[in-house]
Amino acid sequence: MNVVIRTVPPHPTLKTPQELIHVQHKISLRQYKYWILMLRAYREAYDSGKLVNEDGYCVLPLTTVTARMGYRPSNAELRGDLEAIRKEPIIYNALRKDGTPVIRGAGFISTWQVASGYIGFTLPDMLCRCVERLDDRDSIFHLLNWSVFSTFAGKHEANLYKLCKDYVGVRRTPVLTVSSFREYMGISDHEYPEFKALNRYVVADSVQRINESAASDITVEAVYAREFRKVVSLQFLVQPKQQLTLSWGDEPAFAAARSLISVVQQREYLTARSADAIRASIDRANIYIDEQTKQAKPVRNAGGIYRKAIVEDWGSQRSTNQDQLQESALAQVAATLQRTNFVGVEREKEEEVRASVEALWQRFLGLPELQRAELVELAVGDKKLLRRQLNDVGLESIIVRNAIMQHPLFQKLVVRQQ
Repeated sequence: MNVVIRTVPPHPTLKTPQELIHVQHKISLRQYKYWILMLRAYREAYDSGKLVNEDGYCVLPLTTVTARMGYRPSNAELRGDLEAIRKEPIIYNALRKDGTPVIRGAGFISTWQVASGYIGFTLPDMLCRCVERLDDRDSIFHLLNWSVFSTFAGKHEANLYKLCKDYVGVRRTPVLTVSSFREYMGISDHEYPEFKALNRYVVADSVQRINESAASDITVEAVYAREFRKVVSLQFLVQPKQQLTLSWGDEPAFAAARSLISVVQQREYLTARSADAIRASIDRANIYIDEQTKQAKPVRNAGGIYRKAIVEDWGSQRSTNQDQLQESALAQVAATLQRTNFVGVEREKEEEVRASVEALWQRFLGLPELQRAELVELAVGDKKLLRRQLNDVGLESIIVRNAIMQHPLFQKLVVRQQ
């Protein structure tokens, strides 16, 4: 990856980067996406003036991860990927302002933790400096458009997109030797040892995928330099593609959409519906899409489904159903506590029951963080409704509270310790 650190002048003009960093890509695409999100979270924390929480970690909310990745990763997946990111070294070349080359190394992250509702992490000093010196947080990593980057399913085209996106301003990448290109792409000498195979399965295939992608905001062309008949270096010509694309700063109401919704279309929807109504309708549309997929009737035009859902306000029906579910769940909590005699109150005194339930909940919130996180995961498990409620509402969801308070571990840690 190339990190260009530059100052944006009052009137935008093309400047030669003062510092250029090349990172070798050896982690998986999913792990790289986590890393990009963590760098973004660090920059936002830096701008806010509060870099770390009470534990000394910068925080990336799991709600952000879920919105950007399109699903909520399990704790086991997070632990495996975060540890891989921590262990994987970044070996990179840097050009100082005086042109003196230096070679440096670090991990992608220094430390990590997975807690209830967020990922905590710390970055190596050199990465902190790089992110802090980027002038515009909305152009972190060279205006890398997440909605475009995240549509690439393959690691090679995603990495090539990032490289070319860095140089869209000058319309061409630097000339890369075949060896340097392999290092940048994270391809060892044992993979595609012949350039013919490397060109076919990495270069040509990635260029084709970028150019044919409806989401891509650039087009790319590979140019080769030969000595006799042997290719010794290559360069990529880059042209911006005029289209409407999403960016980091889009309206969060559309974050859960699984297909691109243009900025113009977003504005049209927002004039007709509130952000909350749109968010709820998109969630309901996603449920419909999942149901159709289970019935072997995959939806081929998700954008059309989203439009229908927003125009017909599907979210209002879902909100009504959720209110009914929450009222029912609250009644179940009270009934459970009364049946088991965990709260010594008369059954007819509903307000006292509610107060007792709230007292138990506050006691739960006072548990050590790791115990809370463990209990939440055990109670929610793989239950889709609970997981969706946890992602949408968090611990404020009565349904989630009900599941937690009825779990045996809750009885052990909270009720029986009164």
